[in-house]
Amino acid sequence: MRNIFIFFVLQMSCVLAFKDKLLHYIIDEVAGGSFKYYSLAYDGFIKIVLISEVGDTDLYASQTTTKPTYELDHYCLQSATCGEDIILIPDSFKRPVSIGVYGHPSHENSKYILLVYQTTDTENISYKRNSDIHNEEQKPSISTSIMWYLLDFLFHVLF
Repeated sequence: MRNIFIFFVLQMSCVLAFKDKLLHYIIDEVAGGSFKYYSLAYDGFIKIVLISEVGDTDLYASQTTTKPTYELDHYCLQSATCGEDIILIPDSFKRPVSIGVYGHPSHENSKYILLVYQTTDTENISYKRNSDIHNEEQKPSISTSIMWYLLDFLFHVLF
């Protein structure tokens, strides 16, 4: 059942994100207080979406260091919410871009899905560094809201 749910999430994200092309995805876990690191070599505007399935994970990216952390001078972009984390990598970033997924220490272990999209929707992209992102309220798009409604419905039907 879990694999069907994950497959459905990936398929719905592809269908609803018509301006985005899914390039890669990772299903993994990280211990609380620890990082997992990835290297991003894709060119162009890249959208990275981090979905915490269990626990709470945060997302950090850097074009200058290979192991970005939550320290202010150790990342270029970040998203540290209690929900879905999204960062947009500009095409001007030097490749490879280092990606860090941090497991919040309030959970022993966090499981997550990391989705990497190439996007053409660059109209509303604004690049803010470090603490500027903390105060910004994120509103979900209509397609995201529809997707989560359908996923919630399917989850209740299957389980």
